[in-house]
Amino acid sequence: MGFWDFFRNKKNDDSNEIESPIYKDDSNDIIFAKNFTSSGGRFTFIDEKNSTNEIFQKIIEENQWNSDNVCSLDSNLSKNLEIRLIRKIDNDNVKALVTECEFLLSNTGRILICNKQIKSNRIENLPPVVIVLAKSNQFVSDVSEGMTKLKKKYKANFPTNITTINVKNKLNEDNFLTYGNSAKDIYLILSDD
Repeated sequence: MGFWDFFRNKKNDDSNEIESPIYKDDSNDIIFAKNFTSSGGRFTFIDEKNSTNEIFQKIIEENQWNSDNVCSLDSNLSKNLEIRLIRKIDNDNVKALVTECEFLLSNTGRILICNKQIKSNRIENLPPVVIVLAKSNQFVSDVSEGMTKLKKKYKANFPTNITTINVKNKLNEDNFLTYGNSAKDIYLILSDD
């Protein structure tokens, strides 16, 4: 028996540990939902009974925001949701940013974005709450697959400022390892393609 085999056998003997709730057969959307919500993200799926505007209004009511507290860097979103359009995030009055995303990363529950969504703003400069609008065809397994799809999507004009937004995990807020982390409270509003 080799050195590493000893540890593998030892680990198998200790198999009374709690199994991960994520199974190999789960699809990307299920894996993402489990990872995203277990970190503290809020996930809503739009169906025939409700619309993006209805869910958006419920989020505003839940947080007791007024129209000046919510903004977008995208003129279409701003127009459709009747919120303020801004160019740069520099107002302390802004409580939430509404944006779209490039991809939803299943293996981490993070959201891949780029300059198309956040312009030249850095993650740490975004408001504490981010409301992300996504489609069900945006699930990918990991960053590598997301980057490959980004290259195909933007052949001529590859985006800049590519990054991921991760959910602010309230359980780990007091952990010194999360100091300086730019995680956000995230609402994800998902609709069909």
